[in-house]
Amino acid sequence: MKLVRFQITNYRNIIDSGWIDVDDVAALVGQNECGKSNVLMALSKLNSFAGDEYDFNEDWPIDLWGERSKEAIVCRANFTLDETEIEALSEAAAPANDVAEDDSEEEDDTEEDADADEFTLPVSTTTTVWKDYQNKTYVSFEPALPEGSNAQEARNWVAKRIPKCVYMDDYLIFDGLHPDLPGLVARYNDPNGQVTQEEETILIALELAALDIDDLVAKQSGEQTQRAYDTNAASRHLSSQFKDRWNQKAVKFDIRVDGPHLNIFVEDKGLEAFVPMKARSRGFQWYVSFVWRFTHASQGEFEDCILLLDEPGVHLHHAGHQDLLDFIEILSETNTAVYTTHLATMLDLGKPERLRIMEVHEHHGRVINSMVSTQKKPMMVIEAALNLAGGMSGLLGSRQNLVVEGGQDAVILNKLSSVLINSGEEGLSDRIYLLPALGAPNTPMYAGFMVGNGFDAGVLLDTDEEGEKARKKIKELYLDDLSATQKSKFRVLMLKDAAGIKQNEAAIEDLFPAKFYLECVNEAYGTNLAEADLPDDGSDQICKRIEAVLKDRGRITKSLDKAIVMKALQKRFNGMKEKSDLPTGTATKARKLFDKINSVFADDKTE
Repeated sequence: MKLVRFQITNYRNIIDSGWIDVDDVAALVGQNECGKSNVLMALSKLNSFAGDEYDFNEDWPIDLWGERSKEAIVCRANFTLDETEIEALSEAAAPANDVAEDDSEEEDDTEEDADADEFTLPVSTTTTVWKDYQNKTYVSFEPALPEGSNAQEARNWVAKRIPKCVYMDDYLIFDGLHPDLPGLVARYNDPNGQVTQEEETILIALELAALDIDDLVAKQSGEQTQRAYDTNAASRHLSSQFKDRWNQKAVKFDIRVDGPHLNIFVEDKGLEAFVPMKARSRGFQWYVSFVWRFTHASQGEFEDCILLLDEPGVHLHHAGHQDLLDFIEILSETNTAVYTTHLATMLDLGKPERLRIMEVHEHHGRVINSMVSTQKKPMMVIEAALNLAGGMSGLLGSRQNLVVEGGQDAVILNKLSSVLINSGEEGLSDRIYLLPALGAPNTPMYAGFMVGNGFDAGVLLDTDEEGEKARKKIKELYLDDLSATQKSKFRVLMLKDAAGIKQNEAAIEDLFPAKFYLECVNEAYGTNLAEADLPDDGSDQICKRIEAVLKDRGRITKSLDKAIVMKALQKRFNGMKEKSDLPTGTATKARKLFDKINSVFADDKTE
């Protein structure tokens, strides 16, 4: 069963959250004290992994005290069922067969059995689950079950399979030290023994490292050499598991056991010295604990759950938030993940469809299934993520805005426009403000901001795979609804057609002839490439063709560094004053591009 949306009502400061859409990952954004935690806590009690339930006396909204009712619904949730689940539910909902009492009815009974075997529910079956302050769970189906169905058995089937909700707001700081392994083993093996959360993390780390704690303690006397070999091998294994989870710097772990003491050390690549985990930053200790606990749990108890993470990453430096987002992405492969945040760096700019804004109206929280709010405080997080200052809203609202894929696009377009204008020709209209995004995948986030605020705007995308993906996402998320409301204008321009570039794919660098751009690359990389060296297969973008050659010759291992090429390009810009100074063909493409941009922004119709 897959959660697709939920609604919270009558819970603390949430009178009615509205329906909150959920995909594999959803991010609930808002300032402190707006009710984000209440939304997660209320959802978690629908089917709590920890067994938590609604408390009528503590959870009922204080300002609705006179309207209290234990029959009031607290949480509703819609779940979709996959094909296998629909088949199983069909079996549970199938009507019971009458048992034949004489042989004369045998043929009819056979036909009835066949009909019962063929009983199936619609392939689009979804179920709604809700819970009230009596902590009773209710189930309904959409579409309704066919007449004659065993509705109670169907409801029982669903109730047993509601995903467990795992709520986390207390993130453990793990220092990797334990002074009494034998005592820990005794408590671990005692059915009535209790271990702390930090001790649980130690046990998890040892399990991830493929170390048996009983065996580790047993080898303390007389088998130190073998124990050292085991911990060394386990340390390498643990390090290999972690290497793709932390990209700020490469680290290695070293598990050491000295008598009854266990200590986990960490080494940074290149430092050639291990330091105790407890000497590392608080953020690093938190992240290690978080990753280990969830790596372990998501393969077992927490699999196929709804993971509710309240303000994760508050101890991390901003540079570590991308690692955390990547890890949440991994968790979402086997779970649904919903997290709250007020940190701009905890938003994935490439996935605006995941954002949900938490607003406050007369002290009550409400959620908007969008990345745009009319309230200033929640939008400050979005603006910070987009590198926009709050004071820019007036500027952006009073001008026409063209989102481009990056800063280099803006530099090139502004330069070409100024050259044309100096030559007495039309360049980019001074009504249009260029707003650089951080790559094509992030442009839908900027588009959502522009559309949601009602700004007169558009986007210019490269004609390639990433550009086409961005165009499709913008259309699906915003333009399809815009066509009905007409509240704002937003245009999507693809570079190839807009500039009249005669090739299958085109990026901003393809406004220049290949020979000219090659000169810039040769200067930047110290190479001597010629057009004859460039491959004809695959993409015909100049950057991708050059990138293929440099990789083949071992000059680069990843993508072409356009930033250093840009330095060489800007040197040439210094000598470009008039149209005649531009490389052959560039003026024609630039003029056609600016004519297209200006015309669609002058057009009253949304394109």
